[in-house]
Amino acid sequence: MKANTNTTKKSAKQLAMEQAAVLQTERDFKDALLMVSVTVNLFVFCLWVALQVTTRYDSALTLLFFNR
Repeated sequence: MKANTNTTKKSAKQLAMEQAAVLQTERDFKDALLMVSVTVNLFVFCLWVALQVTTRYDSALTLLFFNR
């Protein structure tokens, strides 16, 4: 029975480690998604500011980003 108890404890430790790894992976994925979202939003904001500040580059920026 002692051997069986040790195996159960070892399995519980491994299970806890696997759950921690899954939680960490989930957190890393959320952080990466947040960083991508912030970067895209910052890029769009900078484009909007550039279009609002001057009319000199309106046509060039519009053609670059909204080319049809």
